[in-house]
Amino acid sequence: MRFKSQHRANKPKSLLSKRLWRYYLRSAERTIKVFKIIHVIFVVGTTTVILVIASLFTPLFAKSVIYVLDHLPIPTMTGAAISSPPTAYVVLGGGLTNDNNNEIILNNFTLNRARTAAAAYHDLPLPVVLSGAEAPWIEKWLLAHGVSGIISENASMNTCENARFTAKRIPLNHIYLITDAYHMARARRQFALNNINVTPLSAPLPVALDWREPAQNLSHSRRAVYELAAYLRDVLRPQADCRETNNISIAELKTPRGQAVKTF
Repeated sequence: MRFKSQHRANKPKSLLSKRLWRYYLRSAERTIKVFKIIHVIFVVGTTTVILVIASLFTPLFAKSVIYVLDHLPIPTMTGAAISSPPTAYVVLGGGLTNDNNNEIILNNFTLNRARTAAAAYHDLPLPVVLSGAEAPWIEKWLLAHGVSGIISENASMNTCENARFTAKRIPLNHIYLITDAYHMARARRQFALNNINVTPLSAPLPVALDWREPAQNLSHSRRAVYELAAYLRDVLRPQADCRETNNISIAELKTPRGQAVKTF
């Protein structure tokens, strides 16, 4: 009888030990699974980061960003902006530089845009609208290369003003827009905000994408990252330095920077 009572007393302890052991095993299994998931995430994340960094030195990264930029949404347009064909070329300036004699000339970004405009004009003559402080120098280059019918907007200082001031300078519904492929999405959005539809004509960057030239590919990648970030900035936090059209006169738009008499 004493043996049986001891056996009964030990039985609950044995059951408790088994339950604790099972709990321990389940906890250990869950911990191992968590560590396995963390390991997989770490390996996948590290591999992804390495591949992205490596792709910066190849054409893949820039081309992928251009694809994304080309498919970003733009504001809805109405009326003739939707139904009419392009009636002008609009060329956005890309900067100026100085030559060996310290004379102001087009930098390579703007020069490529001017070349793209000239080639398009000779295929299909339409009015050419130049937007930005570079306009007088672009006009001089275009005139020397057989382009006429040039209209200049000289006052804009950023992409937002390019669109606003071009819309004020000349009535337009649909245009061929000439800038580089990375800048195109942001520019299209700004023109759409002014109810101007855009058919893109992308000008090449000064350096080409080339599998054999990692430094050139990195230059494209930097440009791509900048424009993607700038597009998101414009959507989430519109530029505070974009002047309203009623703050600038037609005379200022027509007059090269530095020669215009400002109106208030």
